[in-house]
Amino acid sequence: MTRNWTLSQCFQELGTVPKNPRWSWSGRSAAGDKVSVTLWKDRFEGGTAIYKSTPSRSSGDWVGSNGHVELIENLVWARDNLSGEVSVIIAVPRDPDATPRQIEECYPQPNLRMRVVELNESTGDFCLERIG
Repeated sequence: MTRNWTLSQCFQELGTVPKNPRWSWSGRSAAGDKVSVTLWKDRFEGGTAIYKSTPSRSSGDWVGSNGHVELIENLVWARDNLSGEVSVIIAVPRDPDATPRQIEECYPQPNLRMRVVELNESTGDFCLERIG
C-alpha cells in the first residue's frame, strides 16, 4: 500500500524543519547538519542525475517569495557548511503547466542525495547533481 505523504511529514522523515508549513519548500535540521529541498519530479534530467532551475522556471511570483528566499538560504547553508549535500523531497505537480503549481503528491527520498554544483544567489537559479 502506498503512503500518502504531506510535505510536513516529508520534512520530518528527513530530519529537517521548514520555517513555515504553508510556504516552505526547504528545511534544515536544528543542529544544521541536514538540509532538505522539495523538487518537482518532472524537472529532473537524466532520471534523477541533474536538477536545474532556470530563469524561465524561477520567474514570476515565486522569486522573492518567502519560500524562495528560504530555499536559497538553505542551499547557501548546504554549500557552505555541508559540502553542498541536500536530501530530496519529490513533488508531483497537479498541473505541470499551471502557474503557480500545486502539489498533487509528494514523498521523501532518503536515499537520494544531491550536491549544489551551481548557485546564483542573485537570481535564485541553481543546479543540483546526484551524489553516488
